[in-house]
Amino acid sequence: MEDPYQVLGIVPGAGSEQIGQAYRTLVRRFPPELNPERFARIHRAYELLSSYERGMEEAYREPDAVLDVLFSPPRFVPRPLPEEPCSLKPQDFEPLMGPLRRALLERLLREALGGKGSP
Repeated sequence: MEDPYQVLGIVPGAGSEQIGQAYRTLVRRFPPELNPERFARIHRAYELLSSYERGMEEAYREPDAVLDVLFSPPRFVPRPLPEEPCSLKPQDFEPLMGPLRRALLERLLREALGGKGSP
């Protein structure tokens, strides 16, 4: 069984409006009088995608093929992991350590001045 999305030239998960538009465009290009085989493929793909009942009949007749086509896994390709984790440098910690150093310096100055002065 061929992929109905591929026959209509649309992306998997396309809405009913896109399915209908693709069907009408292809029917104008390949009318049944001039190209009956191609029209039959286009019409079958349209029925399969637009009619819930027709999709269930096909699934009953050819369950594995229809399920693979209509409910295919997402096309996700994971990126390979980097070979080595990146090493951190002292300047990478500066945004985190800056406020801590400032707080420590303020505390030391308060203790040195005997608690006088307010921040």
